[in-house]
Amino acid sequence: MLTYGGSDPNGLLATIFIHDNRKLVFQFSIVLATKNASRKDGVSKMIETKAEVSRDLEKALQELEQAKQRVANAKRKQNEKRRKAENHHKYIMGGIIVKYFPDCYSFDEGELNRILQTALQTKECQQMISRIRTENIATPSLHSTLSDEENESEGGEE
Repeated sequence: MLTYGGSDPNGLLATIFIHDNRKLVFQFSIVLATKNASRKDGVSKMIETKAEVSRDLEKALQELEQAKQRVANAKRKQNEKRRKAENHHKYIMGGIIVKYFPDCYSFDEGELNRILQTALQTKECQQMISRIRTENIATPSLHSTLSDEENESEGGEE
């Protein structure tokens, strides 16, 4: 959109704005008439200065948009990694359930929840969970060691 910004009090200089959806694209001034050469030189310097400021502003806005895109891409990548890890974990857990309870497919989700809840609340199961946790504290498992190494290598890339 083209907008006329007005002229100076002497009617020698007109300012024109070109904008798109309230974003200034370009601003320039036109010398309508001159009374003397020194005024003309001053006006041309002013035009050059405004054009230079507009270019710097456009460059800064472009860099801002690029930075926003980099942030969005980094967030998207982080969410993708998280989802991938969650899906892998679900796949592994499902495989374990099927391995030790092959009849699981004959039950619906609610029934499986009740079965697992009851099984996990037994004294024998609670003792096994405590024993495994104690062992993991004493000697870190291969899985946690690999996860730590992956996290360190990801942190080094940024």
